[in-house]
Amino acid sequence: MQRTPTDTENKLLLLHAIDCLGGVTAHQLLLFMVENDAMGYIEVQLGLAELVDANLLKKQKHALGTLYELTAKGRDSLFMFCERVPHSRLVAIEESAAAFRRRFRLEKQMIADFEKIRDGAFCVSLRLIEKNESLMDIKINVPTQKIAQQFCDAWIAQASGVYSYIMYALGEADIEPGREA
Repeated sequence: MQRTPTDTENKLLLLHAIDCLGGVTAHQLLLFMVENDAMGYIEVQLGLAELVDANLLKKQKHALGTLYELTAKGRDSLFMFCERVPHSRLVAIEESAAAFRRRFRLEKQMIADFEKIRDGAFCVSLRLIEKNESLMDIKINVPTQKIAQQFCDAWIAQASGVYSYIMYALGEADIEPGREA
């Protein structure tokens, strides 16, 4: 018979995950917890709400939406009570956190979205952010939702190349796109 984690254990695991990942959106945290078989949707949502209410997590505004971060009280609580979570669950979170941190950092730096504007056309917004400052913000009107989605899907892989090309083409960089300095 499989052991069912307690609510307290789940909340401590959420605190530990956020501690390992850094600031994350609720969606990113949910993906992380589900992909690691650590928790389901309802447990994550309830846990986040209760941790915010208890001032163990704070909400921070970001271009992606709301980021959840540990408060000093949350960090202290995690330190004092982490032994209530089985060591194997803590280690599983720690081992997979690095790959997710890289993935989430890219998501926070390269933002793509679209909205319907008129006559069935869509406006695609593509942003490249570094150190919380916008390096580039592009808006492109496209005729279909399918094309808008393709632009958004390609943005993360192509953003730095697009930025390099624009800088080169406009004469602000001495380096050709795709070549090291």
